[in-house]
Amino acid sequence: MQGPHRTSKHQQLVEAQRYHYAWRSFPLFVATFTAGAILELASAWQASTALQIAVWSGFGLACLLWALWILRDRHQSSQESSDRQSASAKEEKQLQALLLAVGSLVGLGWIGLFPASERHAVSFVLFHTGYLLISLLCLGSLKRLFLIATVPALLPIPAVLILYQEMIGLPLQAAMILIPAVMLGFQRRLEIMITELLELRFSQLDLLDDLQAQRDAAHQANLAKSSFLATASHDLRQPMHSLNLYLASTAAYPLSDDLRDMVKRMQQCAGYMNEMFDSLLDIARLDAQVIAPRIEAISLQSILLRLQSEFQTIADARAIELRFSAASSLAVLSDAGMLERILRNLISNALKYTRIGTVQVIAKQRGNRVRIAVIDSGPGIPRTLRRRVFEEFARVREDGLAEGPRGFGLGLAIARRLADTLSIGLRLRSSAFRGSSFCIDLPTAPFAQLKLSLDKSQTTASLEGQLVLVVDDDLEVLTAMTLMLTLQGCRILAAGGFQEALQQCERMHNKPSLLVCDYALGLEKDGLQLIEHIREEFNHDIPAVLITGDTSAEHVALFARSGVEVLHKPVHPDTMIQAMRRALQEV
Repeated sequence: MQGPHRTSKHQQLVEAQRYHYAWRSFPLFVATFTAGAILELASAWQASTALQIAVWSGFGLACLLWALWILRDRHQSSQESSDRQSASAKEEKQLQALLLAVGSLVGLGWIGLFPASERHAVSFVLFHTGYLLISLLCLGSLKRLFLIATVPALLPIPAVLILYQEMIGLPLQAAMILIPAVMLGFQRRLEIMITELLELRFSQLDLLDDLQAQRDAAHQANLAKSSFLATASHDLRQPMHSLNLYLASTAAYPLSDDLRDMVKRMQQCAGYMNEMFDSLLDIARLDAQVIAPRIEAISLQSILLRLQSEFQTIADARAIELRFSAASSLAVLSDAGMLERILRNLISNALKYTRIGTVQVIAKQRGNRVRIAVIDSGPGIPRTLRRRVFEEFARVREDGLAEGPRGFGLGLAIARRLADTLSIGLRLRSSAFRGSSFCIDLPTAPFAQLKLSLDKSQTTASLEGQLVLVVDDDLEVLTAMTLMLTLQGCRILAAGGFQEALQQCERMHNKPSLLVCDYALGLEKDGLQLIEHIREEFNHDIPAVLITGDTSAEHVALFARSGVEVLHKPVHPDTMIQAMRRALQEV
């Protein structure tokens, strides 16, 4: 069904476009014909009678006025008429009648104006040939218009050649026979060429429409995927957040060795889940373009020691040798959080794909740059797949095919995008069966800047004895949060919603030291509004930490503009404690 319908549609479009070309060329046709007619009248002025000149020129003037009237009428109808189809049919009939009159005028010129001398005959032949040529150029896209304009001009030629046989030489006679034949042949070729070009044009437009439809469908599918991931992520973050808090609280209770080992394994499983959620959050932040690097002098040793402590257990469990090699004095200018995230993703990726052998993290200074390389002895990455490994949700097996180890396949994509944000680039070198190497280059930091940065990070606020208002409409999260912070020595005021939190504040004699609020607190109220209300209630900029499970791009951008430290569920207890200490320290 699609083929015939599209062919019929193409034919209609091609016909309409050819007709449009003819109309666009019509003013040129009229102007050229008028100029040629004036020159021919000047040439035949002495050789023809006054009556012949008057009749022919009068007929020509009438055709010119007719043409101008048609052009004016078409211009007005194009602005006023709502029914363009009926207007076009009327205009085409007027155009055909005018072309018939003009062609007849040229044809009658052979009889009414044909000069007595061969010199003047040649002049008229040139005028006639020029008329055929301009008809071909301006009307050749439509065969019917071309024939209507030229056939009346050609019909008198045989009679004239017989009548004036003695006055015209054989070359001139041959020219008058061959020229129309050549013109008709050219018209046929021109019409075919224009038709093919127009069909190709409209076929390409159909192809573009198909591509647009496919792109729109892919975009809708991507939006549906993103919506599903956001919804599923939000719903899963709540119980994972509670689980993290409960698992952290178990450390305060006496447990048998078997139970403690079981809790440790549960924490490891929760860690894998947290890593996946963090990956989705990083992608949301990058998509929302709210990540702005804070460049400062940082010590590489502190970052590498944390990463070694984090991944050493994983490497030991897989019998993989994990080596870190870096001078303790190395310092770079970068964003500490982004740099640590890049290296964490690279090391995690190396451990996932290395079964036997080593994973090395090497940092060396080269002039005013420090190169950090993560090198593994894994299966390597084929050249054809090296670009794909940096794509989102792309995973590659050891045999080079799709679907590698567990995870979303976001680690390298996030590392590359963070490296681009820091303008440091991320290079990959790999060969089959010989492992892979991921490298980044960072500028070195002056010692004075590093010392100042270290001095600023020495002091940390304590949570002991702090009055903390915790607000969350999820009872499990509220209970787990209260338990965890109580074990940290905090004094807790718990509220299960917006209004309850305000009522708690009204009963307080002293302002809370810290606010820890969930973002989603109902259909109309949210945690940011609650923080603002409480700050106005006490006329004080009370430190606050906002916790949310929403990772949509618009909300990520909103959180970045709020000025409040935001943690995304599931939050590791250590991360929450550090954020609370930072908030208290900034007071």
